[in-house]
Amino acid sequence: MSDKTPARFEMSGGERDLNAYFNEVYANTFKSVTRFVTAKCGSVLDAEDIVQNVYSRFFSRISKKGFNDIDNAEAFVVNIAKFECRNYFTAGKKKSERQSLFSDYSDEKMVEIEAEMSKTNTSFEDILENETLAKQIFDDITTGDPDIGKIFYMHFVLDMKLDQIAADLGLSLSSVKNKLYRTIERQKRKFGI
Repeated sequence: MSDKTPARFEMSGGERDLNAYFNEVYANTFKSVTRFVTAKCGSVLDAEDIVQNVYSRFFSRISKKGFNDIDNAEAFVVNIAKFECRNYFTAGKKKSERQSLFSDYSDEKMVEIEAEMSKTNTSFEDILENETLAKQIFDDITTGDPDIGKIFYMHFVLDMKLDQIAADLGLSLSSVKNKLYRTIERQKRKFGI
């Protein structure tokens, strides 16, 4: 996705197809952005909100200014995710003490930020398909240790390997395995599965 003006996004008359560009960037970056945000965030539910904000901001930006100036879409989106995570961690502070939101920046400051962001830089799974049971299990998992919610989300939703999860969360592999397997056993007993 590093083409400056990819021909596949041109519509008749030379216009750029914004939706096709957004959809391709989303498809190519969703997993890595979600992985990054989930590892940095306090809870899986907050991570989902942040990821939604990231892509909302990205779509808003390309709707207003186009995408021809974005050299590396993944780097651009990851940098938005970094800003969103920073805002998440400082949300409880007074506005004067926290990081500014994108909407707080002047046009000149946004040009600087955007220039920087465009640079290159019978299994348990089968049971989870039952929506009602899955919601009960998910709610139970996410109310305890926040690492357990992250581990489950990263492993079962993002399809990450346990060693990758351990590295992203700064935990030992044995700790990740223990948390995962003990929680699965506890859920099986609790929900009679």
